[in-house]
Amino acid sequence: MGFNNPEGWAGPEVAGDLLIASTDKGELSALDPNAESGPQCDNSTDDDQDGWVNEGCPQVGTKAEKGEECDNDTSDDTANGAADDDKVNDGCPHSSLWKFPTGDEEPELDLEAIYGTPIISGDTVFFAAYSGDVYALSLETGEPLWGQPFDTDSAIIAGVALAETALYVADDDGLLRVLDPQTGRQTDVFDAGASIWAAPLLADGVLYVASVDGRLYALDAETLELVWDEPFEAEQGLVSDPVLAAGTVLVGGIDRELHAVDVETGDERWSFAADNWFWGRPLVEDGSVYAPNLDGRLYAISSESGVERWSFKADEPLRSAPVLAGDILVIADREGNVYGLDPDTGALNWPAPAALEKAVLANPLVLNGEVVISAEGGDLFRLDAGAGSFDEVETR
Repeated sequence: MGFNNPEGWAGPEVAGDLLIASTDKGELSALDPNAESGPQCDNSTDDDQDGWVNEGCPQVGTKAEKGEECDNDTSDDTANGAADDDKVNDGCPHSSLWKFPTGDEEPELDLEAIYGTPIISGDTVFFAAYSGDVYALSLETGEPLWGQPFDTDSAIIAGVALAETALYVADDDGLLRVLDPQTGRQTDVFDAGASIWAAPLLADGVLYVASVDGRLYALDAETLELVWDEPFEAEQGLVSDPVLAAGTVLVGGIDRELHAVDVETGDERWSFAADNWFWGRPLVEDGSVYAPNLDGRLYAISSESGVERWSFKADEPLRSAPVLAGDILVIADREGNVYGLDPDTGALNWPAPAALEKAVLANPLVLNGEVVISAEGGDLFRLDAGAGSFDEVETR
């Protein structure tokens, strides 16, 4: 669970009928999770009125691949004499509307990995890659909108934050850069002095930035000047994405504590200790903080007092954030065991966890009452939170 051999754990994001997800190491795809199928494939009309025609239907060639031939990314029917025998998965269901990089760029693009969940604003997708490059893509086509990506010359682990006229990007060298979202040009920079792994949090004109040396900064989003007299300091690095709760900023770290820091003063109101890192993003709901920990426990904590209400022990460490789907609290552990819990008591709602049998580190997404989970390697799953059952989402 580190960065030496990066795989990335960007969570999926949704825009209208599109699901934007990291479907492979360093690759971003736009998918239709409810693509046309069956009789809808027998015509050339947009049956589901989403702007794409037959987007879930087999892309048939003269001799199309099918069955087990759809389970890989090679052309299994080569040398059959047909003009299109070099096509890959040409008879297989196809729900991917675009991917980036396409593989046709010159020179070839290698993003290495994507850790931060993309941000979608209007018709633009913003994201940062582990390679150090920051991109703005067309939501419709996946084509880059800036002349060149912005290169930070440093690895990027954190997600980005977006205001109307500013894109905030934090890198492993500890620099928080402000980019013009229209052009990708840098307009300002703040040096935190240590690596930044957590996504900046923008709220009410203030930018909260957590660094690996244990500091939490509150910055004026327009000027990058300090809002507090001095940053909050923990004993060790702060690595979880900050969230707001009851007038505080919640951030967890390597010191095995979850800290609630007053948004006005930067003073700590309370802290909660566990047996391992608080790396996953907490969920705040109805006065409770649901905080995942690498000790394998999900803690329910009062957002006002920091007092534990209950805890649930998973089989493996918890890096992924919990989500609330209806009245079911869903959390996935590192090995892909997914649990449905009662948010009031922590009791299991399903007879057994859903076993994806794939490592899960990314934050899930609630979509139309279901939970979309991105597993390591780019596999996507759609979970029925009521039943605890799941299906794999086609990512071709």
